[in-house]
Amino acid sequence: MNWKSLSKRTVAYIILKVSGTLGGGFIMGIEVWQAAAMAGFIGLMEVMEEVSRAYVVDGEVNEADMNEIFGEFAHKDEDPELG
Repeated sequence: MNWKSLSKRTVAYIILKVSGTLGGGFIMGIEVWQAAAMAGFIGLMEVMEEVSRAYVVDGEVNEADMNEIFGEFAHKDEDPELG
């Protein structure tokens, strides 16, 4: 497993997760840093959950597994009407 690639992709996913949650936290009266920290933690745990699932299947996490995991994350929030 390429740890450098995994780390970079995880940071990118956390940024996606945080950017989508900051507005909601602000509206709910949560301080920005708390909303960002919570979203970052949740994003990290989602990545680790999916990596763990891939590892359980065959005892390794290869580039194809990472592409599949992060590909799913990239398309999670897409609007079905926009394609």
